[in-house]
Amino acid sequence: MKKRDILLILGIAALALVLLLFGLSQRSALPSPTVAVTEAPAAVTETPGAESGGAAEEKSPVEAFFEEYPAESYLLLTTASGTRMPIPLNEDNAFRITQADGSENVVHIGKDSFFMESSNCENQNCVRQGEVTLENRETRILFNMVICLPHNIRLELVTREEAQRFLDEIYTPEESSDAAGG
Repeated sequence: MKKRDILLILGIAALALVLLLFGLSQRSALPSPTVAVTEAPAAVTETPGAESGGAAEEKSPVEAFFEEYPAESYLLLTTASGTRMPIPLNEDNAFRITQADGSENVVHIGKDSFFMESSNCENQNCVRQGEVTLENRETRILFNMVICLPHNIRLELVTREEAQRFLDEIYTPEESSDAAGG
């Protein structure tokens, strides 16, 4: 092997390691859901159960969400402005993410899978990252994610249990601040 080939291999390995570490660091901190998507699947435009005025049914927002949108897996969509409610992955659909700066991405979702269909970024790395499925999410370089760095978008395939933990964190009342105030 030539010295140039070895340096090329080391450079690619270092880049893969950096992307892996970035992906793992992004798994832990998820902001609250507030992303403007121009053509989102209708199933996730509002939080289910939030508009109920009567006390006939005492369901938590999380229980109501999973009753309204059952699926084995969900898509978490995160941009600089926040994270959207989990999108159920139970049918073929596509939606466009348009941000204020003119950046635009099209995401294709299917049964327990998704991929970045198109993007108006220069490098197209997010499109080349391919499809994420329940079967391949643990073996891909970025695991369960597709990331568009120029547009600051992260797409993450999560199981129902992972989506439930995410929503529980959002809708769990902060008891420590209530106890300190009273």
